[in-house]
Amino acid sequence: MTTGKQPGADVHVFQEHSDCPYFKDSRISSIEYLIPNEEEAENFHVYLSHGYRRLGRIFYRNVCDNCEECRPLRIQADSFKLGRSQMRTMRKNEDVRVEISDTSSLTTEKIMLYHKYVNAKHAEDKKEELGDSVNILMAIHHGYDRIIEMEYFLEDDLIGVGIVDQGRDSLSSNYFYYDTDYLDRRLGIFSILQEIELARKLEKKYYYLGFYIEDNPKMSYKKYFRPNQILKKGEWREFLS
Repeated sequence: MTTGKQPGADVHVFQEHSDCPYFKDSRISSIEYLIPNEEEAENFHVYLSHGYRRLGRIFYRNVCDNCEECRPLRIQADSFKLGRSQMRTMRKNEDVRVEISDTSSLTTEKIMLYHKYVNAKHAEDKKEELGDSVNILMAIHHGYDRIIEMEYFLEDDLIGVGIVDQGRDSLSSNYFYYDTDYLDRRLGIFSILQEIELARKLEKKYYYLGFYIEDNPKMSYKKYFRPNQILKKGEWREFLS
């Protein structure tokens, strides 16, 4: 791990190196973490444009040597067009109610929903402990003043929770977890469509969808939200794929 202080007087930056979670070929993942001061936090939209995301109070981005497979992807909200498959997903979820709040809260119901989701979808090697789920959710739901929470209900049952980070000219999709009993509804796709629509209603220019990885099915689906741009060598470029 390396540490330093930049770009501002009170902004701490450090890097962490570990085995890449996306490729099992001995690649080393290097992540840059930035702990912003209040002024820098107000400029989150600028950091988004440079490939950062948020976890808790920390902004982070990939800075791997000799690998650029993880590419930030964004959509210009007012240019987005629904594809046929996305239209079907919208119709399939017409009975889902979405409640939007500019405050984020953590409840036992949400903790259990996330714990079920992460162990069904992402625990390839071992199950995540409940305490670890709580710690991760605390970092997702808190740490930033402009979090938007989107709750998805089927009748009275909570079936999904989306956390969106708001910047001055943009929204950033932070995390979405859902009830895996409803896989056939494609709730992950549905949540992205709802977040893009929210970006349009709030008159945001950009919607950031996190990292795109061509050779990873869990990350490559993002290319189907079009038209889109990817960040490559420090510049945003038109990208459809």
